[in-house]
Amino acid sequence: MEPKSTGPVRGTRDFGASQMRRRKALFSLIESAFLRCGYGPLETPAMEHWSTLNGKYGEEGDRLIFNVLNSGSFAEGIEPERWSQLREQPRSLVPLLCEKALRYDLTVPLARYVAANHAKLSFPFKRYQIQPVWRADRPQKGRFREFIQCDADVVAPEISTFHQAELLGLYRDVLDRLGFKHYRIRVNDRRFLNLLASWGGVPGQVARLGLFLDKLDKQGWVVVRDELLTLGFDPSRLNQLVQAVPLDRPMGQVMTWAEFLGWMQGILKDGGIADQVREDAQKALIETEQVLTYFGQNQGGLNPTQGVDSLTLDPCLARGIDYYTGLVVEVVAPELGLGSLGGGGMYSGLTAMFGYPEWKGMGISFGAERLLEGMERLGLWDDTTLRGMDILCYASDPSLEAAAQTWVLTWRSQGCSADWFPMTGKYKKATEHAQRSEAAWMVVFGEREWATGEVTLQSADQSQRHRLSPADVLLFLRSQSNPS
Repeated sequence: MEPKSTGPVRGTRDFGASQMRRRKALFSLIESAFLRCGYGPLETPAMEHWSTLNGKYGEEGDRLIFNVLNSGSFAEGIEPERWSQLREQPRSLVPLLCEKALRYDLTVPLARYVAANHAKLSFPFKRYQIQPVWRADRPQKGRFREFIQCDADVVAPEISTFHQAELLGLYRDVLDRLGFKHYRIRVNDRRFLNLLASWGGVPGQVARLGLFLDKLDKQGWVVVRDELLTLGFDPSRLNQLVQAVPLDRPMGQVMTWAEFLGWMQGILKDGGIADQVREDAQKALIETEQVLTYFGQNQGGLNPTQGVDSLTLDPCLARGIDYYTGLVVEVVAPELGLGSLGGGGMYSGLTAMFGYPEWKGMGISFGAERLLEGMERLGLWDDTTLRGMDILCYASDPSLEAAAQTWVLTWRSQGCSADWFPMTGKYKKATEHAQRSEAAWMVVFGEREWATGEVTLQSADQSQRHRLSPADVLLFLRSQSNPS
């Protein structure tokens, strides 16, 4: 018999204590930022009805939904002839065999929740969710089939520019508190993409235009330019676009607001643009300026000199999800080479799909996995986050076990995390255990020290040693945490 695999399913991961301490610290900081801005917690089930998710993410996204096979006799009720016909088109079997699917994101479940509970909710409804989602993606470096999303959304008849700026400000708040220095919050509006498509002579190709422009970061203008020409984009206007949006500016900078405003106003003066598209773009310019004003005012007291320097305007930012209709945002830190650290945007129509009025929403999501990797690369974790327990207690002789155990319980009652190592007399094993479990300190009950009522307090790496009474151990540790 072949041995059973002990590894997790491809695209999923186990997280040990050391990793979980970091993850929980990150989630806690993000959650506290959400709470400060008045967002309330929400959890939705891991599974949704297949019909709830299907058709919400575009053709490419829908293919990545994890479908859940019906329980029991999953093919019951399907006539043999129909089964034979549908086998030639496997995707057409999905709605017959799968009534449920794992959630692909947290936004569509939010829309379902709002539609189901609108009579009990107060609007604007602000919620955050920190839960796993699943994608039937091909596992590769940096891409997983199961991962955590950290979302915050506002749902209302209209989303104020104040709340739009608030959501952008959450990125700055969290990234500054985590210690990131060089990042950009890239902003655009889907209405500007409509304008770009009309100006470029491809008004009916906005979705494909956005799909091609989303490849710019990875493939550059050399590749994307050819694809846009194939799409039918006017060559002379494409040259203007390439010159206006260079990809070699430092730290992800694309356009300042002044550059962006001048560029868009220039396009609006050109002919051949539909009146509705022109009107929508002009309205978007007014709203974007208001958002930037609020964003600049909301410093949060963390970096008052930063202003809007962390924000850049990018007329080619599209975001791939089909349901975005207004402002879109993406956070990047080019020097890390990790791709997007978060993204989101305005949407409308999702609640209408569930029989509720077509209210609007705006949401953002933090890329928790990439933030964690970025913090590791930049060395942003502090000692308290990396630490397991405060004290591992060890006795060198069986006669000292009772005293050691009693003091472990005493320290715990005083708010300290402490444990007792049961292999008495195995000092080397105790030190190895302290290091592997990332204990900050060891307290050694030795016969010679205990004869004078003292113990040895030593750091887990043995770089520090102190002799003192057990009653003074916590006083010493707290003095180290608060040196003043």
